[in-house]
Amino acid sequence: MSAAYQLNIQVSDRTIDSHIRNIRAKLAAANCDNVIETIHGVGFKLGRCEPQA
Repeated sequence: MSAAYQLNIQVSDRTIDSHIRNIRAKLAAANCDNVIETIHGVGFKLGRCEPQA
């Protein structure tokens, strides 16, 4: 979170989770599920969009 937001801004821990959830929904609508992988304790990993048949 420190890389995404300035030091003087108070942001909830759930803010980034909320953004990721919205991005995942948009990717799912584009038929690209499982592009964002959650790495617990670290963050998220972005993969390739390989549309599911």
